[in-house]
Amino acid sequence: MPQSIPTPILSGAGGLKKFVLAAPDGARAEIYLQGSHVTSWIPAGGVEQLFLSRTAHFAPGDAIRGGVPVCWPQFSGEGPLQPHGFARNVLWQLTGVQANSNRSATATLRLTDSAATRALWPHPFASQIAVTVGGNRLHIAFSVTNTGDSDFTFSGALHTYLRLDDVHNATVEGFAGLPYKNTFTDKQAAPQVERLLHFGPEGAGRVCYGAQEAAVREGNRAITLTNENYPDIVLWNPGVERAARIPDLEPDGYRHMLCIEAGVVGTPVRLAPAASWRGGQNIVLTSAG
Repeated sequence: MPQSIPTPILSGAGGLKKFVLAAPDGARAEIYLQGSHVTSWIPAGGVEQLFLSRTAHFAPGDAIRGGVPVCWPQFSGEGPLQPHGFARNVLWQLTGVQANSNRSATATLRLTDSAATRALWPHPFASQIAVTVGGNRLHIAFSVTNTGDSDFTFSGALHTYLRLDDVHNATVEGFAGLPYKNTFTDKQAAPQVERLLHFGPEGAGRVCYGAQEAAVREGNRAITLTNENYPDIVLWNPGVERAARIPDLEPDGYRHMLCIEAGVVGTPVRLAPAASWRGGQNIVLTSAG
């Protein structure tokens, strides 16, 4: 049976509140209440797998550069809201932490509509994030229920920043034959022909429609990311020129990160009153040198 784990709320960077999710097998994650934002993931017996910018802003209402921002109810600029919506900028409530029978641990956080969110997006809702760590796995599940009396639509993503030694030495497999949009040019392209993607100084920005799994390899390290009910995968690395224009990304930081994101982008979800939607991303470290 799952057992509740007492988990203190700590003062993190910039005075923001955070907690540490620690599994019985030694796997760990650091999660900030602002944005329900996972900023660190260390598998059992392993090392850090997420990128967090050394110049990230930790301040009330500011997005944190790195980790796993929760983009909702809008992906990027695909709508009238601020880019990536408001969920990553507001405080969530920690509702429980439990140890599971397989020696993993799960933290659950909740966000509901408020006067502040309704001023931005006039819809009642109740959303939940469940973060699970254990062994070589990080699992993040997002769910939302329409608690109002009219339909609403949303897009979004679990904006995962993977830590790399050098993106120029990394490859990504999983998108061959799938259509994609180039987010740098906003142009639709033909389906991807290459089996493996490589990255040069120009970076990459793609929404890969219908993608469900991606494998990232760098040397002897491999990470597999699998979608659960998210219909698309977003791939992003700003490259050298765009990175230089990002104030909260340290110099040369782009070389040490690659975003692989479970996303709802191509076709937004329409949610009827009292209806719920759930999606997730499962991230597994399959080998490490």
